[in-house]
Amino acid sequence: MKKLLSRLIELISNLIPLWLYPVLMRRVSIDFFYHAVSDDPMEHARHLYPIVPVDQFEQALDYLQQRYQFVSYDKVHNHRLKGNLLPVKATHLSFDDGFAACFSVVRPILLRRSIPCTFFLSTDWIDNRAMFYRNKISLCVDRLTINPALISKINAWTPDDKSLETTIRWLKELRLPDIELINTVCDALDVDWQKFLEEFQPYLTIPQIQQMHAEGFTIGAHTKTHRKLKDLSDAEIEEEIIESCMAIKEITGQDVVPFSFPHSAFGIERGLLGDIRARHPFVGLLFDTKGVRKDENYIVNRVWAERALTPERRLHSLPEVLHNAYQEAWMDEMMDAARRIKA
Repeated sequence: MKKLLSRLIELISNLIPLWLYPVLMRRVSIDFFYHAVSDDPMEHARHLYPIVPVDQFEQALDYLQQRYQFVSYDKVHNHRLKGNLLPVKATHLSFDDGFAACFSVVRPILLRRSIPCTFFLSTDWIDNRAMFYRNKISLCVDRLTINPALISKINAWTPDDKSLETTIRWLKELRLPDIELINTVCDALDVDWQKFLEEFQPYLTIPQIQQMHAEGFTIGAHTKTHRKLKDLSDAEIEEEIIESCMAIKEITGQDVVPFSFPHSAFGIERGLLGDIRARHPFVGLLFDTKGVRKDENYIVNRVWAERALTPERRLHSLPEVLHNAYQEAWMDEMMDAARRIKA
């Protein structure tokens, strides 16, 4: 019965046009986030999620500016925590991870359009001091895609099926506890990630961060290491949040530092998050990745603008992504309502 009801709700959701969802689901603001915008290859990231070309990003901003009013982090903060009003159809833009393209590509576009934005940084990578393990994996995938014969160099660790597709899937499933293996694979494939850090400077530097802050952008924290917080102890969760926010506070001088969750805040006790914020008032709003779903007042959900909606991981237009976000949230709310009626 539950599966039948779920399928029925899904079928109905497919019939609801995008323009009708805001009528059915009132939201004070709809917020969006990206990771990377660039016309350069960005081989350290392009095998993790789609890299948004500049012209498509400009088209998305055109779409948003025609339908929404961009607001700064301060306005979102004061609305959520002080009750200040937001403009009708407010939206806030943010970027996660802290790639250097945020400074060289995104920043000039936003300045030209006078669009406020919050940039969330994983603080261990600032100044290119370290490389995210998934960026190392992307470099390895890039090397194998160019020369599949290199699979033979990592035969000792890969699955029995030595096809390119299977090997890439295996690489992408590696996680932080596998870091020694990841580094070993990098060595075997002659992926010099340390040289890449030095020559390409893929992450933001302190001078760039300070300039962006001086230009009016908000800088937020995205943990130190980009670990999935639900897999950590309460003490480790607090350490990742507090130490990364403190690092941003020291660089920018901000009194309040917002925070965004790597991956999502799924599985993290809201009581713990509320307690952390209460004991550390310099921690601002917490930003999650669950589209237009509702959560605690201090948690701002955002639509992942470059989210791949199909297995081939192609880029979709912003209206398509937004429509999908509304669908998911509406189906959740309908299933919750059905459970309450049944109870």
